[in-house]
Amino acid sequence: MRDDRDLAGRLRSALRRLPGPVSLITTCDPQGDHPAGMVASAVIPASMEPPSMLVAINRMSTTHGAVSRAGRFCINLLGTSQTGFVGLFSDSTLREERFRSDEWGFAEGVPYLTSACSNLFCRVDETLVFGTHEMFVGTVERVIGGDTQEPAEPLGWLEGDFAKLGRLD
Repeated sequence: MRDDRDLAGRLRSALRRLPGPVSLITTCDPQGDHPAGMVASAVIPASMEPPSMLVAINRMSTTHGAVSRAGRFCINLLGTSQTGFVGLFSDSTLREERFRSDEWGFAEGVPYLTSACSNLFCRVDETLVFGTHEMFVGTVERVIGGDTQEPAEPLGWLEGDFAKLGRLD
């Protein structure tokens, strides 16, 4: 008989070797009309026709409820100079501080980090609950950034720490 806790631990260790992007998922909760957000690495393009993204959000997080109610979210792709936002959005005791910076803008009521590498504004079209998470597939309605010739320095995760994701020379 297989020990699922051992398997989950081994999977977690193996996934530390899978480089991934670091993003902030943000929205504005219509209950109370206040911004909500979280750090996410489970962010992937779902399709180019229609342009869409998939984000996986733990169903126990406050951001999950806010995205469910709002039906909209923004994926803020972080750069290497933005590691401070990760700590801010990872610590629930700092929830009231998250959106106080002057680096935040609002587009159609959704907060976005104006200094991010790119911002992808999405409308939720499909969801799938699996285990502890719910996958939200959002049709991309607007993109800010990503269209400049200036090279980006995207922030990533690798081996449980920050990594610089870039091209090989």
